Amino acid sequence: MSGISRRAFLGASGALAATTLLAACGGGAGGSSGGSGLRWWDHYSALQNFHEDWAQRQSQAMGVSVEYTYNDVTRAIEALQLANQGKQLPDVYTNILNIPLAALVREGWVHELALSDEVKARLPEGALTEGITNIDGKVYGLPLFAFRQYAAATWFNRDIVAAAGIDPANPPTSYDAFRDACRRIAAQGEVPMMLALGGKARMREQINDMACAAGFPGFEGRLFTTGEFAYHHDAYVTAIDFWKELNDTGAIIPGAINFTVANACTRWAAGTAGFFPDGPWCAGGVKAVNPEFVPTMEVGPILTPEPGTQPVVYRGAPASQIFVAGSTADPGHAIALVSSFTTPEYQAGLAAGMDQPPMNLDIVETADVTEPYRRVVGYFRDQVKRMPEAVVRNPQVAAVEALEKPISPDLGDIVQGYLGGNIPDLRAALRQLSDASTADRERALKQATDEGAQVSLDDWAFPDWQQATDYVYA
Repeated sequence: MSGISRRAFLGASGALAATTLLAACGGGAGGSSGGSGLRWWDHYSALQNFHEDWAQRQSQAMGVSVEYTYNDVTRAIEALQLANQGKQLPDVYTNILNIPLAALVREGWVHELALSDEVKARLPEGALTEGITNIDGKVYGLPLFAFRQYAAATWFNRDIVAAAGIDPANPPTSYDAFRDACRRIAAQGEVPMMLALGGKARMREQINDMACAAGFPGFEGRLFTTGEFAYHHDAYVTAIDFWKELNDTGAIIPGAINFTVANACTRWAAGTAGFFPDGPWCAGGVKAVNPEFVPTMEVGPILTPEPGTQPVVYRGAPASQIFVAGSTADPGHAIALVSSFTTPEYQAGLAAGMDQPPMNLDIVETADVTEPYRRVVGYFRDQVKRMPEAVVRNPQVAAVEALEKPISPDLGDIVQGYLGGNIPDLRAALRQLSDASTADRERALKQATDEGAQVSLDDWAFPDWQQATDYVYA
């Protein structure tokens, strides 16, 4: 996709496919461009029961029908792209497009959120950030979750692990300890590890986190101090090679290359494997598909290459997680629905759903959650640090982000291709990704500056950044 514009990418798909997928995902003829009531789509598997109930309650509270639809994470992006093409975007939807907010505003995907002072007062300090949730002072996206989280915690089946002679209270935390645990589990006749290799977006997210834990001094391939792209850094190669070794030795369940995130979670919740690297939402996702398995779940922190190393993962300002469609025919009620997500009642339900933790992590301490979920949130408190972001320091960087193009193959493609044997030279493929990302940013930067944006490559460089600390802007 590196050769097409964001405008083309955002609108490209066939009409016949759009009709089929929209029908499967609950799309109707009215949609957000007409018809009565509101449609709300999201991709949070752990929250689908809670959100179904919340939609019914808000229908009664607002006097307007709210139709809720859950879409599996692996199909949600395409569903939204096709809905947009067919002018049938749901009135409220979650941010899974991996497209900068500025581009979504520019293309008309999102509607301004005119939040009341009461709603804003319920948000934690720093929840709304120019370039992340706001563009030109206007709010377009609402954050729901804490930025302190990662996608590759070491979830495991305590029964399988214990039977292999491993203390569930002391799970492996290093690559060598994990290798040894997998060998022990295999010797017991069990499958050591589940992985959703068919979920390209999840692979990208997990490897970005594992690279951080392996020492990468940046995030999503970009070095914090210089702003350069360095996907070919040793930390990325180390993390991906670790998974390659596990796959080649049979530790990863056969057929994983075809498993979506939902497939992998459901299979793991049936007791088919010892370990399952995943995010905090694993607890709620398992509860939704097989609640009887929940007591068997345990969790350890993200793995590091060396033993005794405190992992560090980086995340930016609270992201926009919920949008109102730019095409909604009822922005008033759509914004009211989104505003309801800031209430204490919703936030408590959000924590109890055991998906991504709420922005206020303290809620988890008293919420109705399992101890492993409380434990993984504790890891996040200690191990996830606030990273520097160019768009926060200089909001005009958003003009560049709006012009950037999707890069293909991306990191998820490379992980899948390398583990599947289709990419023989990992570092070369990663270097090509670094070069393509650099070239595209330079092109977008030139176009943005030609159009009047006050921005330069120096905006991505943070020479004062310090490892393993929360970044504070000067």
